[in-house]
Amino acid sequence: MGHQRGLAQRIMREVRYQLTFEGKVTPEDEMGSVMRVEARASFGAGVDDVFSTGAPQAVFTSSVEPDEYGGFRESGEIVFGGGTLVFASEGEGRIGDSADPTMQQGAAIWRIESGTGAFAEASGTIVSVFTVNEDAQIRDSQSAVIFLA
Repeated sequence: MGHQRGLAQRIMREVRYQLTFEGKVTPEDEMGSVMRVEARASFGAGVDDVFSTGAPQAVFTSSVEPDEYGGFRESGEIVFGGGTLVFASEGEGRIGDSADPTMQQGAAIWRIESGTGAFAEASGTIVSVFTVNEDAQIRDSQSAVIFLA
């Protein structure tokens, strides 16, 4: 038993997802100094019910602030069936050329900052690896490890 008086043990549940979001990147302001990403992902087999119950797709929106050197900061939210995750950049994301001259590729790591519904006290990390083509179409492969209270 030990000296655990008064200390509440919190049991955390770990959930994960791997989803591919597809959508569009558009300027959020006239100068193009902030970009808006809007994308959707369908749920495949094996996705935890906390993500898919009550919604046919996940909806991802974010604001991206690029710098002049290929780096960027990003913040946004992902709406799932069970609630919403709010995230922000962990460090700086990167974007640059790819082997396909009509596309750029990039990657970012996001820290989960808050959430709603089943994600009200969520924490964890999301990794985003993406491409953007000449028509500003984005394909974003996300992998996440999330801890729920």
